[in-house]
Amino acid sequence: MSGHVIGKQQAMTPYYRQLARRIALAIVVVAFIPYALTFSLFYSSYNNSIQGQVLSALQLVVESHKRDIDDYLAERLANLRAVGSLLGVADLAGPGRLESVLESLRQAHGAFADLGLIDGQGRQVAYAGGYGLERADYAEAPWFKEALARGAYISDVFLGLRQAPHFIVAVKLAGAGRDYLLRATIDSSRFASLVEGVRLGQTGEAFIVNRQGRYQTQGRGGRQLLSASGLSLPEPFAGVAVRETTAAEGKEVVLAQTWLKDGGWLLVYQQDASDAFRPLYQTRGLALVISLAALAVLALTTALLTRGLVGRIAQADRDKELLNQQIIQAGKLASLGELAAGVAHEINNPLAIMVEEAGWIQDLMQGDAELLARSSHQAQYQRALQQIQTHGRRCKDITVKLLGFARSTHSPLQPTQLNDLARDVAGLVERPARLANVTLALELDPGLPSIQASPPELQQVLMNLVNNALDAMEPQGGKLYIRTRREGKGGVLLEVADTGPGIPEAVLARIFDPFFTTKPVGKGTGLGLSICYGIVHKLGGRLEVKSVPQRGAAFLAHLPARPPAESRFGTLRQAA
Repeated sequence: MSGHVIGKQQAMTPYYRQLARRIALAIVVVAFIPYALTFSLFYSSYNNSIQGQVLSALQLVVESHKRDIDDYLAERLANLRAVGSLLGVADLAGPGRLESVLESLRQAHGAFADLGLIDGQGRQVAYAGGYGLERADYAEAPWFKEALARGAYISDVFLGLRQAPHFIVAVKLAGAGRDYLLRATIDSSRFASLVEGVRLGQTGEAFIVNRQGRYQTQGRGGRQLLSASGLSLPEPFAGVAVRETTAAEGKEVVLAQTWLKDGGWLLVYQQDASDAFRPLYQTRGLALVISLAALAVLALTTALLTRGLVGRIAQADRDKELLNQQIIQAGKLASLGELAAGVAHEINNPLAIMVEEAGWIQDLMQGDAELLARSSHQAQYQRALQQIQTHGRRCKDITVKLLGFARSTHSPLQPTQLNDLARDVAGLVERPARLANVTLALELDPGLPSIQASPPELQQVLMNLVNNALDAMEPQGGKLYIRTRREGKGGVLLEVADTGPGIPEAVLARIFDPFFTTKPVGKGTGLGLSICYGIVHKLGGRLEVKSVPQRGAAFLAHLPARPPAESRFGTLRQAA
């Protein structure tokens, strides 16, 4: 009971604190290692799965975009081939013919900026578009030579005579025994919007660089068209290559690359890794929060359990130490009881002789009444003999009670009248109470039933409670009450109350603990109330205390009609 309270209130020593830390650490490690291993295994599997899904999805998107761009460029070449096949060189060179063809292409596709018909020497023989290039000469232009050699050509983005970024598509036509080129300028802004149309997440962007590493489109990153990209270009390969890498800005990115235009352009898709793997990072953050929360709950639960466990260990150690002290003290008390019994026997015999001799002297005096009648001290003789007999019998009663206290506490249970025990104890403490200026009052229920109990043990309880009350009222004195009354079904209540200074609230929790005492050193052992507590509980009752500061204290023993068949309590209360 109060032992638990005491154990929790007392600060643990360094030994127990270290023991608590070791136990807590062992529990946390043993509990967390399987969790950490399971979490690591599942997270690694989930991480690989999500990364694989993201990279595979990106690869499919880039492959689809590559097909769209290739189809777009092939379609522009096909448009020019269809025009050349349907109209021929002679018709295209006619006045105003290219204007009508350009208008038709713009209406159908909207990507053509101008058209030009160029002979084999690089001279432009017909032009439509309004950029003032009617007499342009492309004999030395690299793309012109490439187009004649290949039969079809798509250039890189360049400034050219127009001094504006654009690229050219051209096809070779045959007419009048000579080769001609039908050339078209493609609106680079429309083409760039096609390239940059694939956007995944918030940071994903696509752009094109040529074999020299110069940007052919800008993308969303604010790049300058035709500026150097600084990318390390791989050798041409088939398909799409996807990988994680570190960008020039130092951030982690996911990079997808594929070659276009027969290895002439490199389509690059770039996205921040934090954006691409956002679901993975969110899941990882959530898992981390859950793990930390689980660890915190585990640590808190472990700390509470460990504290309780170590507290119980510490309490058990204290109980063991108290038990050792109780055993030693019990041995001392047993020796003291034997000594008291011997002294009582030794005193009782002379007292019996004194009382007997006093009675014999009285008989002699009655026989010599006439002789004593002449003595002026006859009354004093009679009074002195009467005093000897009275106080001799009183001393005999005291020694009989002392022998009762010295007997074993394991006396058999028998019908016991608590009122008789109260009167006996009151007779024993009457003189000490008078000397302590304490008025003793008995308030006994005349119809109090008998209970099954051990009279010596109850006498010991009552005596301890009364002596404690007398000690509490020194030296100012006061009033001491011994009360009895019925309670429950055949039970009784024994109350010992005083008008002393009361018991401090801080002491109440420990009042029944063995060896706890508020008396000065040498005046109390701290065992009295503990013994009383054990005796009352052994009889199946309970002992409680009530106190109001400066108004006194009251101890109430609730005793049943019959004690339990078996008791787990000894005379000394075990610390709960």
